[in-house]
Amino acid sequence: MSVLVALDSSEIRLELLASAQALAAAAGWPLRIVHVRGEGESKFALPAKLRGAAEVTEVEGAAAEQILQAAAAEDVRVLAFALRDSEQGAVGAVAGALLLNDPHPLFVLRPGMRAVTTMRRLLVPMEGSPSTSEAMRQADDVFCRRGREIVMLHVVTSGTPLEAGSMPAPRMVDQEHYEWAAWQEEFRMRFAQCPEGGRHRVAVRVGEPAELIPKEALALGAEMIVLSWTRSLEAGHSQQVQSLFDSSPCPLLLIPTAA
Repeated sequence: MSVLVALDSSEIRLELLASAQALAAAAGWPLRIVHVRGEGESKFALPAKLRGAAEVTEVEGAAAEQILQAAAAEDVRVLAFALRDSEQGAVGAVAGALLLNDPHPLFVLRPGMRAVTTMRRLLVPMEGSPSTSEAMRQADDVFCRRGREIVMLHVVTSGTPLEAGSMPAPRMVDQEHYEWAAWQEEFRMRFAQCPEGGRHRVAVRVGEPAELIPKEALALGAEMIVLSWTRSLEAGHSQQVQSLFDSSPCPLLLIPTAA
């Protein structure tokens, strides 16, 4: 398994590369780089600390097509790329094509997000439904280790998941006298299966997920937000993901799941 980093002439490509290296190190996977060279652009020069530790493939042509072709290699587990060139603005055309067409988990960074050098605390938003718990399953499988904490964030909203097997929070979440320990422990035991000694914690908040997820990530000092998504930029769950494209303080790892 490997992490494939797609680099272009973006100003944040070194931040993307450093963050992807931290992701690869946390997972125990090698790092590979595909550099999409623009017209007249020279080859990408690896930082000194990565020389001999990462393979670089130089390509030219249609960027999205070249990246998708490189990502089709059997050993690629995660594709990493920049969402856009500037802190403000829409998702770039190449990033949009990768979001919609690549089936791998996607590690994304935009200008303004904090580049990371280690993975000590991960935030996994969970609504309590089996389908969206895929993000937690993969976070446990890949990143659960002694000395690392995974915080499972459940945001209570006005709606509840209708999927069979869901475990939404009780409606009395806003009453201080309500005893939460039993529910939180059951929630943790249902969705966290890590045998490697990592720490798990369930945090419950009330409000809008799009507002609370980035605030919680910032307060925790989380290095990465891991969340499920349906590989769609249409209305629905994707609106929450798209809002995090703008507001997340740290990189996102998007885990594909069924609609």
